[in-house]
Amino acid sequence: MKKILTLLLLLTCSSFGYSQSAPSVQEEEAVKKLVIDTFQSLLSDYDSTKIDTYCTQDFILLEHGEVWNNDTIRYYITQALRNENRASRTNRFEFIKMEKSGDMIWVAYDNWATWTKDGEVVRKMHWLESVVAVKEEDTWKLKMMHSTRIANE
Repeated sequence: MKKILTLLLLLTCSSFGYSQSAPSVQEEEAVKKLVIDTFQSLLSDYDSTKIDTYCTQDFILLEHGEVWNNDTIRYYITQALRNENRASRTNRFEFIKMEKSGDMIWVAYDNWATWTKDGEVVRKMHWLESVVAVKEEDTWKLKMMHSTRIANE
């Protein structure tokens, strides 16, 4: 009986160290804004100067079987800017779930992008994604993202 009580006590104590909770309203809004602003700045506005604003130095993105980092994103933006006839990208998000553990928040969401050129839709895409955001010096930044393409509907 003592062994069972000791085991239950250890399990209870260890679970407190890893408990997850809902983020505060302010934290939730800050992380949603982080996700939205990251896509707007990096993938719609092609502003590589914002990478360090939104992503940790060791950020990784698991994108459809590829591993990207900040340098990969910088290269992608550089290549996109070379195309003078590129379409304009508009993003839309539907947040599914968000949980907090210490100074880390993970988020699951749907992400839709629509590209238009001369007022005409030229491409649409949909992804199911998740991110891990961490707090660095009172600022939320993306540490990891996983992106899975959803077949066109």
